[in-house]
Amino acid sequence: MKPGWSISLYGEIPQGGIAVVGLPDAGLVGPISTSHLVKQWDLRNIGYIDSPSIPPVILFHEASPLLPIRIYGGYKGNDFILVVHSDVAIPPKSIYGLSSFLTAKLVEKGVKRVFLLGGIAVQDRLNIETPKTYAASIEAETLDYARRMGIEPLKEGFIGGVYAQILKEGYKRGLSALALLSECFLNYPDPGASASTLQAFSKLVGKEVDVRQLIEQEEEIRLKLRELMKRTMETMKGSGKEYEYTIPALYV
Repeated sequence: MKPGWSISLYGEIPQGGIAVVGLPDAGLVGPISTSHLVKQWDLRNIGYIDSPSIPPVILFHEASPLLPIRIYGGYKGNDFILVVHSDVAIPPKSIYGLSSFLTAKLVEKGVKRVFLLGGIAVQDRLNIETPKTYAASIEAETLDYARRMGIEPLKEGFIGGVYAQILKEGYKRGLSALALLSECFLNYPDPGASASTLQAFSKLVGKEVDVRQLIEQEEEIRLKLRELMKRTMETMKGSGKEYEYTIPALYV
């Protein structure tokens, strides 16, 4: 029997919202970004996703229990923002199940667009002061909008891991999904790359995100998240991330 996924919500989610996903991957750009966004926009914890196929852990913050994959939400202007944030790395064997479950739920909730916040590892990150952000989408119209807003499309190459599977599931289900991937370290938490990702996200949704704290506390964040980075590196083996360094045979 395959391990199932479940979602628990503490209230109704309005139709037509914007979803933002931050899952552990290269440089932990996703969870650093969504953690900052939740604090910046004062979003509240509105539920969680769980499965026997993720590590059996529970967090405590100020003596209150928190499940590792949480959902935050709240209004920013006229838009309801739904954030999916994970504090645990997703094991390769769980990527398909989570991606399929998550996209089905987002379609069911009438989400109008999904933003996948993440990073794309580059070898010369040390020499890059301001990481560039690339956009990848399953929809030409969405990608064109990103281009018009000054975000360069990812023109060639593979995307691997959980975001690749969410994009595939979104394509099959007709869910508008856009990945924002900033140049980052592969195996070091990268708040600088998260700042670039959030600035690109801010342009696309037309809502301000102050990233100064990410820049000012870069070293502190990096130290606090080094264990999660270590766990994430272990799960990235066999998740498809290795293909990101491969040139597609079609273009050889």
